[in-house]
Amino acid sequence: MFYALPKIIRRKSVKTTSTPLKASSAKLTVFTVIFDFELKRREIPVFRGAVIEKVGRENVLFHNHLKQESFLYGYPLIQYKMIRRFPAILCLNYGAEEILKFFQKTDWDLVIHGKQIETEVRHIDFDYFLCGFSSEPVNYKIQNWFALNEENYEKFKLLTCDEDRIAFLERILTGNILSFAKGVEWNIDGQIEVKIPRLPDQFMFSFKNYQMNGFHLEFTSNIMLPDFIGLGKSVSRGFGMIRKIKKRENMSHVSGCRAQGAGGDSEYERTEKT
Repeated sequence: MFYALPKIIRRKSVKTTSTPLKASSAKLTVFTVIFDFELKRREIPVFRGAVIEKVGRENVLFHNHLKQESFLYGYPLIQYKMIRRFPAILCLNYGAEEILKFFQKTDWDLVIHGKQIETEVRHIDFDYFLCGFSSEPVNYKIQNWFALNEENYEKFKLLTCDEDRIAFLERILTGNILSFAKGVEWNIDGQIEVKIPRLPDQFMFSFKNYQMNGFHLEFTSNIMLPDFIGLGKSVSRGFGMIRKIKKRENMSHVSGCRAQGAGGDSEYERTEKT
């Protein structure tokens, strides 16, 4: 179904990720494009809006709005990210087909802050990822994770010991993984295990003129997940982006620090530590 991709896309090899997994698994189409211009992390919603205007608002998967006051609820299959300081789009399953509506345009120019930007592709990748259970624990980082809605935040505040707060966050993260699985039609038949090694620092982030609670943290799970997907709230705008920790990295330095690496320099407006 990808024969109609532009030449710059068709030149990329298609590779399959093979990992020993248990019975419950799902083959996921993952399409990632990174653009060749720099943008501040807080400008990702502006980048998202520019892409939506380019493809047309009639293409619902790009924005998940059915009508002016209604939404397409479910896990977003098109997500807007910051990867190594560059704006990026991650497309999953049917979203990987929908992105053709952008690349089939006569040009890929975007209007950002009223200025037309001639965009070029810095990196592009079309891959298959086999989601499933891992025979060994997998270590991840998650950046700018919006774990707590208003109700959960009040419950979280009432917990007085670190162990209870960690367990509370582990349950929420497990639920976020299940929401992802449902969104990509992955029927998980087994027990998901999530372990957060230490209680992360909690920060307040400015987002859409609101103050929201966020976390940078590391966790371990028995589930294989693709890099750069989002977990939690507002994943279409790049929040809750995960990345596997390579063996040479230590599970020690993300919590309470400026998140570095694949996710960029954490350009959120962080205003208060609680």
